[in-house]
Amino acid sequence: MFYQNFDLIFSSMQEIEESLKNNPGEREKERLINSLLKLRNVMDQCVKYWLYFEEKVNELQNKYNFTLPDDLPEDFLQDIELQKIKKPNTIIFKDTADEKYSFMKLESEQGIESFRKGLGFWDLAMLEEAINEFEKVVKIEPNFIFGHFCLGLSYGQKKGLQNKALSKLRLVKALSRDPHLNAFVHNAMGNIYIEQKKYEEALTEFILSVEEDPSFYNGYFNVGAVYFNLKRYQEAIEAFEKVKEAVPNDWEVCYCLGRAYTLLGDFEKGLINFKEALSINPRESKIIFELGVLYDLLGDKKNASDCFNRIIEQTNKLKN
Repeated sequence: MFYQNFDLIFSSMQEIEESLKNNPGEREKERLINSLLKLRNVMDQCVKYWLYFEEKVNELQNKYNFTLPDDLPEDFLQDIELQKIKKPNTIIFKDTADEKYSFMKLESEQGIESFRKGLGFWDLAMLEEAINEFEKVVKIEPNFIFGHFCLGLSYGQKKGLQNKALSKLRLVKALSRDPHLNAFVHNAMGNIYIEQKKYEEALTEFILSVEEDPSFYNGYFNVGAVYFNLKRYQEAIEAFEKVKEAVPNDWEVCYCLGRAYTLLGDFEKGLINFKEALSINPRESKIIFELGVLYDLLGDKKNASDCFNRIIEQTNKLKN
């Protein structure tokens, strides 16, 4: 039944457009613009109710211990015509999925000012101030997807606002057709689920992030980290190896691979990766410790002792 109301709204928009094409007089044009503004206000209310609905869904999931899938219908938003507009003093983000510009535009001076302030506060880890500015942005320009994304990230970093963050990020996911942005959205949702100790849900989001953008290596790293914590070491290795192939000089990736190979019983590959990690970051004590443990497992008592003595020396230097 309620779908008919949306049909009426879009039918009214079509009528307004046809009237505008006929070059109406100033009074008639003003009337048409006011009618369009009323329709926008109705749709803004729909978005608010949708967000409220998502918050209630999250509340029910947490209270009664169940999880709804986040999948959208395959044809969701497929008929929406993306805008391709570029104006002076406008921030526009390109939709690389189909070389068109989508809803990701920011035009008003007030919106641009609040957005820049929000980013500045975010860089300074002033989350309350950042949230306040990003909330202004999405209120002024609700079609600016990246503003909703930044607000969702800010909510996610503020204790007690994880459900609001998930609702906001789901809105971005529903509207965005940019695979790069979608990868970040899934990754952000995965991090929130990690905070909530919902590891399977987090894993699903991280996997979706790399499906959206295969070059999103933070997603692969997070996939590997979840698999590791679930003691699924072979799958963790596969994910970490993809990151290492693209980013060979990341000591944390080599360190994680060293631990995963060691726990899987492949001491040789574990040793290779720990040595690589240490060559990149020679003062990191946890690499030295794990290397010492592995040498001990291999029966190399001398190298194991050297590693442990090195940790003791570093600890004493810090005390002094």
